[in-house]
Amino acid sequence: MVALRKLVWIEEDRFRGWGCSECTWVFNPSGAPTGKSLDQSMRNFELRRDKEFTSHVCAGSPKSQSTRGEVKQDWEKLYRAAIIEPDRSKVLQRVEVAEAAILERSRSLSSSPANSGKEQEAITRALHILSLLRAKAGD
Repeated sequence: MVALRKLVWIEEDRFRGWGCSECTWVFNPSGAPTGKSLDQSMRNFELRRDKEFTSHVCAGSPKSQSTRGEVKQDWEKLYRAAIIEPDRSKVLQRVEVAEAAILERSRSLSSSPANSGKEQEAITRALHILSLLRAKAGD
């Protein structure tokens, strides 16, 4: 009997996000979620996540804690974690962590001679969405 894979939430020291229940695949989209509102950004994120999960092929390699633990956690991953946090009591904490990482990255980009305009635009959008999320969580 073949095990049915599931999309599962993974929380480890160096990675928080979505992954496969049967292999080492994790959702690692390029770029920040896009949309004109928080709800639209969440829908777009979920559609992209579900599409990538459905299309991935489990390579037969069982889950490996060290493989997933080595996934680099950057500001975009922290941002996504804040947006999709299902526990309302944890949303503000995730927003604060994401904002700190985003501001740190923004500072490093501004001090670099070859800073990325596209990433700065994504940072601006992300900070706006996080401010909306912060306000919504405070209600």
